[in-house]
Parts: sequence; structure tokens; C-alpha cells
Amino acid sequence: MNHTEMGRYKYEAGYEAAIVADKNFIRFRAMPIANTMKPQDAMLMFSCMNVRAYSAGDTIYKVGSFSDNEISLIIEGKVSASGHSAHQYSMLSAGDVFGLFSFLDEERLHSATLKAEENVKVLTIDRPYFDVITLEDPALGNQLLMFMFRLLSKMALQLEHEYAAMHEFALGRKV
Repeated sequence: MNHTEMGRYKYEAGYEAAIVADKNFIRFRAMPIANTMKPQDAMLMFSCMNVRAYSAGDTIYKVGSFSDNEISLIIEGKVSASGHSAHQYSMLSAGDVFGLFSFLDEERLHSATLKAEENVKVLTIDRPYFDVITLEDPALGNQLLMFMFRLLSKMALQLEHEYAAMHEFALGRKV
């Protein structure tokens, strides 16, 4: 191994060690999106994301506002979701994702107002950068797409269960 290769190896090893020791990476690695990934793939995906912090009380975005074309994974804290009436209908916490639909559909307006209920940290990736990833590293882009597909599938299943429960309640019988 020559001096250039040795220097590159030390740099890469140091970079990987810095990621593995990062508290945000440790939280990310514990999330369902990353806990089944190979360590190298998890580090690569994490390195594609930005860390963003919100203080308790911050409004992340408002219902009807234009999309910032980002998908966000909560790694710490709680976020409330409300609609036009400002009535809270959901609480999101570590492991939950928001912004998926506006990430996928660039013209879609936000369907909820999101507010940090406590200090919150999220990992984000924006659509233009995602597009670059899918061109430069199709395998990583595919992993991100599969994650989004699993999220959409989970959401559809939740809606199906909620519909069945409402139907059962309204008709007073099991479906």
C-alpha cells in the first residue's frame, strides 16, 4: 500500500468512526428504516441526510402551505399534527416520518400543520438530492424507495383498519 492509499484508508476509517460515534446516527440506526440494513448501507444513507432541530412550540409547517419537498424522520421528540380546525389529530414521535406525500408530489400542498411539542430532531432528505442519489447510486435510491413504499403500505393498512372499525361502530356489527 503506497502513501496515498494509506492516507485514503485512514481518512475513510476516521470518517466511518465519526459517523458510528454520532448520537444522531445511533438513534437513526435504532429506527426500523435502518436496523435491518448492513452497517455500510446505513452509514451511506445517514450521510445523505441533514439533521434539523426544532424547539418546543416551533411550527414546522402549516396546512395548505407549499411543500419544501423534504421527507423527515423524527429521531427525537414529539410533533403534533392538526388540520384546518387546529384540532390535534395525531402525535408523531421517534421513528415516525412526515412530508412523504409532498416529497413524492412536488405540487402537493401540506395537508397538516405540524408543531414541535417538545424539542425535536429530524433527519431530512430533499427531493433534488434524492434524485441525484437515484442516478449516482441506484441501489441506495432503491432502498429509499422501498422504505417509502413500506410507509405508504403501512398508512394504507391503518386507514383500512380505521374504516373497518368505523363501519363496525356505525352498523353495530363486525365486518
